[in-house]
Order: sequence, then structure tokens, then C-alpha cells
Amino acid sequence: MALLKNQISKLILDAEVLHRNNSFGEAEKIYRVLLTNDPDNPHYLNLLGTSIAQAGDPSRSLEAVDFMERSIKILPDYAAYQINLGVVLQDLGEFERAKSHYKLAILLDKKNSDAYYNYGKLFKQLGLIEESLSMYKQTLLFDPSRYDAMVNISNIFHDLGDYNRAIRFLELSFKIAPTSHLSIVNLANTYRKIGENKKAVYYYQKALEISEHDGLRIKMLLTVPIIYKSQKHISSIRSCFMTDLKSLIRAQLRLSDPVLEIASTNFFLAYQGELNRSTQKKIAGLLLKACPKLNFIAPHCKNIITKPKKIKIGFLSAYFRKHSVGKLMQGLISSISRKKFEVIIFITDELDIENDLISRKICESANKLVQLPDNTFDSQSTIASETLDILFYPDIGMDIRTYFLAFSRLAHIQCVTWGHPDTTGIPNIDFFISSVLTEPTTGSKHYSEKLYKLNTLPTFYLPIQIPKKMKKRREFGLSSSCLLYLCPQNIIKYHPDIDFIFATILRQLPSAKIVVLGGVVNEWTNKLNKRWSKTIPDAMDRIIVISRQSPEDFISLQSAADIILDTPYFSGGNTSLESFALGKPIVTLESSLMRGRVTAGMYRAMGIDDCIAYNIEQYIQIAIKLANNQHFRDEIKGKILKNKHILFENIEVIKEFEKFFISEFNKVISVK
Repeated sequence: MALLKNQISKLILDAEVLHRNNSFGEAEKIYRVLLTNDPDNPHYLNLLGTSIAQAGDPSRSLEAVDFMERSIKILPDYAAYQINLGVVLQDLGEFERAKSHYKLAILLDKKNSDAYYNYGKLFKQLGLIEESLSMYKQTLLFDPSRYDAMVNISNIFHDLGDYNRAIRFLELSFKIAPTSHLSIVNLANTYRKIGENKKAVYYYQKALEISEHDGLRIKMLLTVPIIYKSQKHISSIRSCFMTDLKSLIRAQLRLSDPVLEIASTNFFLAYQGELNRSTQKKIAGLLLKACPKLNFIAPHCKNIITKPKKIKIGFLSAYFRKHSVGKLMQGLISSISRKKFEVIIFITDELDIENDLISRKICESANKLVQLPDNTFDSQSTIASETLDILFYPDIGMDIRTYFLAFSRLAHIQCVTWGHPDTTGIPNIDFFISSVLTEPTTGSKHYSEKLYKLNTLPTFYLPIQIPKKMKKRREFGLSSSCLLYLCPQNIIKYHPDIDFIFATILRQLPSAKIVVLGGVVNEWTNKLNKRWSKTIPDAMDRIIVISRQSPEDFISLQSAADIILDTPYFSGGNTSLESFALGKPIVTLESSLMRGRVTAGMYRAMGIDDCIAYNIEQYIQIAIKLANNQHFRDEIKGKILKNKHILFENIEVIKEFEKFFISEFNKVISVK
């Protein structure tokens, strides 16, 4: 029975409302009713295909394409149908076919902003950045109100590291669409990236005025400066942080998936030079209260343990590649006894095994390699299915996925080590593995985990590959005649106290210079220079900032320096090992927390204490003595070269780890 005109109008209106509200299945039913009445209506066919595609069932993708192609066959000159089909084909990975439909849409309607917009998205997906920008600019030419195109342009500049241009387009987007959650949050995130925490918080608050979002409230809490103005500034930030944290704990926050909703960790707290145990525990408590699903318990962890032939140990990190964590871990993973242990490697992303030697070594060492799904809770189940005895996190706090997985109980024993050298505060992490060489006597009070101290450093570090041909100073634009200090650490470690250290050294040694590396983000370097212009204006002209280097050139730069300056309160790790491999004397300040004692621990392992300072004044004295006393400098270099072997491929490290794994697992068996 044919539908009446008023019935058709009502059905169309109902379908449009359902479609807009993402009720694709219900909309599909109405489109099918309409097609029963009018089987060759191209509009109904195209909308039906679109609704099927947007429902997201991959098994029905070809069905969606079929309906859309039928609509085009009936009405080939309608640009919107070409665009819709192009979008679906792009989602299917049919990029050339998608491209042809976008081109045709532009031929049919040269002013259709949707055609240019989606063509721009395709070019971005293909990595054709200039072409993508060109299409987005065409979009804005024909429709200047397209704030979504501005957001996409800003995303391109964000990916290129051009954050100021990214912000410019986001601010334009915000002016056009002041209630667009996407524009405001992206603007906040970009300000956060460049260390403009006040501006970031301002825009997060704007977003929260538009709609409640508990994940955003937590992300706003975790938005702290990257470069601090002074110790007073740090104290003020920490005080406000604790006030806001307590307020959030009192609130009834709810999260479905914190990886997506917060998309951040508390990474930068470690760079304030303060004890974080209580704070980290409170943050973990807040997250568990907001998302109880994080506290997943693998079924096998509820059962009685029977002693296995081999202990099944999993290693989980996002950084099993050419990265500090990969360098620290590749030796242990490849050398641990396969007679005693079955080793499973969990990765969060596909690794470039062909070109990355660290990834290849780690993966080839595994008894089994498991790539985790993107979803946190699917990953919980994937890891649980491996029925692990021990789960080892080389780092917790740098990557959002591994951070939130650490809240689960996925193995009988779960431990972390110094990849990110701060306590986690997470109840399901049982041990923090450190060293007697790096921990103070009060070290156990610094961790929410039980502190386990190896008698060695906690890394079986492979020998440093020294480039056969090293760059000279002049190739870095540096003078070959002056005394050259190098502070090779990431500038996020530059606590305000380092300003006094640098300035005092330079004031006492008029011919000396200090080389530092620019930040990962240029704006961080600008902030540091701005701080120096206020704190040490008379000395900053002899602090030379050079760009970040390739791994090989970074070693050459260390070799070109006379003396290495370690950062107070957060010392070097991989970098110090590289400097020691070259025989370079490092001045280091042994502070109260392990993360400020790592270089000192390396010295202690080698039986050298001449360059370990216990206060800032002593640090400066040692740095100046190394500069003025060539004999002393040569003596230290000789000691380092004689004893550096203890830092690399020390088999005692493997024995220490195996002893820990076996003894602690046996305790769990006996208890259960």
C-alpha cells in the first residue's frame, strides 16, 4: 500500500532526527520503509548506505557501498552522493577510489566545501601534508565558517611542531564556534603542550562550562608547568595541585575509559624535585574511585598457584625501541635464563623490527610477542589470558596505556623499575626495583610499592656503540679553544637551582662556556631563556643552546665537551652511561630521592666518589676544580676508563634480577 505524502514527510523527518542522533539502526529501518514505497529514490538509497556505513559494522561495508553506488547510477551529477561514497571508501582503505569520487564532486560543484574538506582529510591520511593544507584552504575559501577545517589545519601544524600556527588556527576556530568542544579542548591541549599551563587551564574551564566532562577535570588537574620560574613557583603549584586534588576526590567523578577521557598521566610531577608518594597514592585513589573497572583481576590471580616448570614473566612497555627504556631493558630481556623463565613481550604499537635494532633484539628474545589492542579493557583480558606469574613494567607514568593497565591485577607479582624514576602510587604494583647504589637509607619511605634493592644497578646495559668518525666542535658551531661544559639532559630536568650553578661557574671562569640542548618543544627553550634573562642575565650569553641531535651526533657532542654537568634532583641515566663510556668526568649532585642519585650510583659502582657532591656549593667547587686542574681531570678520566666495564654487561645484574624473581615468586606460592 502506497504511503501518503504526509506519511512520507513524517518518516523522512523522523529518519533525519534518528540519523543526526547516531541511531543508525532505527534510521535504517525507516529508509527501508521509504524504499519499499519508492525503490529507485536516489536520496533514500544514499541515506540508507550512509546509515549502514556509519553504524560501524565492517561486515556490512560492501552493502553500504552498493546502496550508495545505486544512488549515483540514478543521479550521477549530484556532488553530495559522490562525497558520501568517497568517505565510506576512504574508511575502507580504498584511497584511489575515494580520491576519484572527491575529484568528481569538485567537478560537479566547484564551491562544495564538503568535497574539499574530505579530500583534505584523505591527503592527510596519505601523508601528503601540502596537498591536505591546500584542500583545507579551499574549504575555507568557499565556506569561511568551517571551524572543523581550521581544527584540522591546526592538527597538521601541531604534528609538525609548529604550535604557534596551530594555536592561531584554533583561536580562529574558537571565534567562529565559541561553543565547539573540539576547538576549545584542542586549544587547551596545545597550550598544555607548550607549557602554557594557565592558558590551558583557562580553555579547559571554558570547555567544562559548555558540558560536564570528568576526564577533562582530571586532565586540568594534571596540567602543570614544564619550566618553573623558581622554587617558590614550584611550591605554589604543588599547593594548588593538592587543593584541587582533594576537591576532585570529594566529587563523585565517573569515567568509562580514562585513556580516552583523560589522555594524560601525572608524568611532569617527577620534575619538581619533591617527594610524590602521598600525592601519587591520592591520584591513584581518585582514578580507581572514578573508574572501578581499572581494578580488574585476572581469573588466574584468584586461584591457588601451583609451582610451574618455568616462571612465566611478561614485560610490558610502549618503548621497546630506540628509546631510553629500550636501551635500559634490551640486555635483561635478552639475557634472562630461558631454562628458568618463559618470556612474553607485550607491546602497545607495531614495532619497526626491520630498522630498529633494539626492537628487533627485544622481539627476537621473546618466547612470545603480543601486540595489545587499543582498548584498555580489551588489553586487560589479552594480558590475563597469558596467565602470567610476574608482570614487569620497565616504566609507569610516561605512556597513558601502560599507566592505566598498571591498575589491574594481571599477574601474581607486579613490579616496576626506574624507566620513569618515581613511585606510581598504584595499589596493584607490588615492588619498585632499585639499587643499594642509588637509594638513600630512607628510600623505602619514598615508594607506595615495596622497595627491592639490587646490589647492582638495575640494568644489564649493552656496550655503547661509539661512532667511528666523531664530529668535532667546529661542526657544532663551537669554539675549539675554550673550556667547554656540557649539560646534556633534557631541559625539563632544569630545576631553578641550576641557574645559580651555571652562573657561579661562568662568573668564576670567564673563558668557559656551557652548552645545553634545546627542548623537544621550542617554546620550552624560550621559557627557559626567559627565566635566565631574569635570574642570571650576566651569564646567559655564555650558555650556548644548540639543537637536539641524532643519537650518533649526541655522542660526538659529549665527546667534544671537557666536563659534563649533571642536573640536580633528576640526574642522567642513559646519557650518563654514554658519557662514562667516553671517559668523561660528570659533576653530579646526590640528592634525597633516587632519581637525583642515579649518576652517583654509577660512580659508586665504579668505586669513584671524587665528583659526587652533596650540596650545591660542593657541586660548583668540583666543577671548577675539574676546569682549573688538568691533572685532576685526567685522573678522573683515567679512573672512569679503568672501571667503566662494571657499568656494561655486568652478569651480576642478571643474577640479581633472577634472584628477585625466583625468591619473591616462591614467597607467593608459599603464602597462597
